Amino acid sequence: MPRVAPAPLDATQPLMHWWLTSWSHHAPPMARLQLAWLSMAGETLQAELEFFGACADMQRRWNRCLSHEKDPQALGECYQSLVKEMTDAQFQRLHRVSQLPNDFRQQVWEEL
Repeated sequence: MPRVAPAPLDATQPLMHWWLTSWSHHAPPMARLQLAWLSMAGETLQAELEFFGACADMQRRWNRCLSHEKDPQALGECYQSLVKEMTDAQFQRLHRVSQLPNDFRQQVWEEL
């Protein structure tokens, strides 16, 4: 009977998940600290990308208002609406980013 080579482990298999979970709990503190730092950096980038997406959407909608609205009052209302949405997006961005350092400090203290 010929020997069949085992299939390579895939990240979706339970054994690989178990190994990664086990490794993260027993990894040296510096590795866990670096993992926490990378996680924080990823969250920061995600927040920035969401904000840039909101900026692009606002620009697209503003261009549509400029090209379709002939009435100055309707154009002003469109502008006011977009400015309010942009302000809300900026405050949401600042709130998310302001929370990240506290979360990171907490993770660092937990690792120490």
